[in-house]
Amino acid sequence: MKYGLVLCAAALLALSCGRLGKAGKDDAAAVGAAVGEVVVADSLPIKMQVSDGHVRAAIEKAPGRTVDVVFDSGACDLLYGEITGVDDTANIRFNQIVMPGGLSDGPFGKSIRYDLEKWGTYHLIIGESLMVGEPWGGEFVLDLRLGCRVPYIVGRNYFVKNSYTADGLPSATITTREQFDAVFGKAPVMGSLPTPVDFDSQYVIAMIEPMTDEAVYLNVESLVKIGDRVVMTYSRKVGDRRSYSVRPMLMLVVDNEYAGTVETVME
Repeated sequence: MKYGLVLCAAALLALSCGRLGKAGKDDAAAVGAAVGEVVVADSLPIKMQVSDGHVRAAIEKAPGRTVDVVFDSGACDLLYGEITGVDDTANIRFNQIVMPGGLSDGPFGKSIRYDLEKWGTYHLIIGESLMVGEPWGGEFVLDLRLGCRVPYIVGRNYFVKNSYTADGLPSATITTREQFDAVFGKAPVMGSLPTPVDFDSQYVIAMIEPMTDEAVYLNVESLVKIGDRVVMTYSRKVGDRRSYSVRPMLMLVVDNEYAGTVETVME
């Protein structure tokens, strides 16, 4: 499946790496992966402890061997994974994802975005492509993020007031009626009223672009909570020029139980 993200294409922090002992083949427990350590992969699974929706570890892989990474989905339903710290030509990828119950899917590339349809324990099998390239060994960085889909309502039948200035919306999050009314006006049409917003229990995620005479279409691709971050991935398409100008906008109404630091990512 295509890795979106997203989301979140921030550069990985450099890891100062210490060494863990190599796991023996008869050891019963999985190897724990901690930030700042290099896990030497062997026949046993490497258990990744996800905290606040994210875990990162450096792993050493022997040529011709696969790495079995285990994680628990918790209540999350989306996986984002990335293999970095290697050359683009390195023969390493996500070979398979094994789901609770034993079903599997794959292969993938050096990145993966996957819908976790069941809660439980998953395995990521990382190794070489047997069809192309030589066996690869060395250290790589594995970055995993678990996200939970956030329900939302698209706000409709509003317009951006003429009094709005570029600095009139300092962040994408609007949490009060006063903030909202300072930016937006109602634009009801026959048979369709503006989307209601109850700021006692909801907040608004808003994007406003500069005035243009081009037809700009902003559409939500996903809204996901990862730890304390709410990541909105959206698409932007430009159509024909028109005889008038408007400010393109996108508005989502979200329940406060899904509040967090909002980030927007264009797909």
